[in-house]
Amino acid sequence: MRSGGRPFSPSEGLELMTFMEESGVFDAGFSWSSFTWCNERRGRARIWKRLDRLLVNGDWREPVSVVHLARHPSDHTPLKISFKTRVDSKSRPFRFSNVWTSKTSLLDVIWGAWPLEAGGSPLRTVCTKLLHTRRVIQEWNKEVFGNILDAARRAEVEIGVAEERAEREDSKEAQLELRKAQAELRQALSLEERFWSQKQRRVQGAMHRIKTMSGEWLEEESDIAAEAVRYFEELFSGSEMASTELV
Repeated sequence: MRSGGRPFSPSEGLELMTFMEESGVFDAGFSWSSFTWCNERRGRARIWKRLDRLLVNGDWREPVSVVHLARHPSDHTPLKISFKTRVDSKSRPFRFSNVWTSKTSLLDVIWGAWPLEAGGSPLRTVCTKLLHTRRVIQEWNKEVFGNILDAARRAEVEIGVAEERAEREDSKEAQLELRKAQAELRQALSLEERFWSQKQRRVQGAMHRIKTMSGEWLEEESDIAAEAVRYFEELFSGSEMASTELV
């Protein structure tokens, strides 16, 4: 599939079609923009092609979708391939997000929430203030950032619309719209990169399994928690330190 340049000849795709037929694979299809590569030239010299695709064989039975994402800053379009997802139903604890520090208004939010009047013991007062500040930060986050991943996907949709318009016409307005969409995508991806960087460090620091004194490996969260409690109870009770190996 191509747009621009010299007319497409069926013989150009013969090698790929022959390979697909001999290998027993087929194109999984796609959605969004029709092309995955552009030479970035102007006017009649601009060429669009669909060079990137997902091929699967007849044994593939799982649902799969292929989406052409924004072709920026590369001249190739990334392919987003989605398979079945497992939904994690566990409740999520409150965690500070590094992307919040990109907004100076965060300090104003915290200073405004902390002076809350709270009765009870000093510890209860601190807990009440922390809970109140957490709720205020969460509301501020929804208003200022929303869902960071959704924002990046919306920016990709906008740039996809702009690219489709640029594919159809070579007007100045279409190019300006595309440049604006690209700038918004860069900002959204920058925030998403910081989000995933923090999440990756958190995953790397997670405890996936532990080895008990008897040499047994524990992988269930409840078993790991119980063994951790037992280990530290023995540690602080003055008994011989248990040789629990963390992995």
